[in-house]
Amino acid sequence: MAQAFTWGGVLLLLTGAFLLYPYAGSRLAVSSPTPTDVSRPASPAPTSTLAHTPTLTPTSTPGLISTAARTPTPTPVPVIPDRIVILAIDLDAPVVPVTWTMIEVDGQEQPVWNLPEMRAAGWHETSAPLGVPGNTVLNGHNTTNGEVFRDLYRLETGDEIVVYSGETTYVYTVTEVLILPEAGQPLEVRIENARHIQPTEDERLTLVTCHPYGSLRNRLIVVAHPVERSTPAADYCDYCER
Repeated sequence: MAQAFTWGGVLLLLTGAFLLYPYAGSRLAVSSPTPTDVSRPASPAPTSTLAHTPTLTPTSTPGLISTAARTPTPTPVPVIPDRIVILAIDLDAPVVPVTWTMIEVDGQEQPVWNLPEMRAAGWHETSAPLGVPGNTVLNGHNTTNGEVFRDLYRLETGDEIVVYSGETTYVYTVTEVLILPEAGQPLEVRIENARHIQPTEDERLTLVTCHPYGSLRNRLIVVAHPVERSTPAADYCDYCER
């Protein structure tokens, strides 16, 4: 009987070991790699899709202009007058820039434009340069310092005025000749006269001097408008010497 129990126990142990083997084998496969698992190279790490996305530059993006490829627009250089020729009054003189001086008039500070101290017309440096919309203003003496504008009163509507800037010419036709009372006039009248040298929206040339000869009594103003632009200077050199 005892021997029967002994063999029965051995049988139960063998049976239990056989039944537990699949479970034990599956756990070991997870925790301990087989020789095949050890020799297999590690799988590459996932690559980010951003590494394969083409880098967009301003030139490759539709509608976007690259600032590196943009050519800067050059700043226009003002065309400054340096010579005036009026064949109708045999005038050929240089033009130089002039500024203003503040003086007291009827108890008020007013700007008064300086005139060249030589035989030359003065370009008001805050007036328009040549060839652009605006009022290009030139002044000059009628009596002293070379009397550059002595005969300006002889101009008539339709006469031509040629203004040079280097080798480029700007041609104007006289449209108005005005003689306005100035000396002894109230400040309001003189301010009204001065409107002719103020900026304008159209392109024009304004010449200013005193009248008559040897007097400051009146203001003589000649207004001209452009009829031709950028003509080679040689076209006019047949009539005058530079």
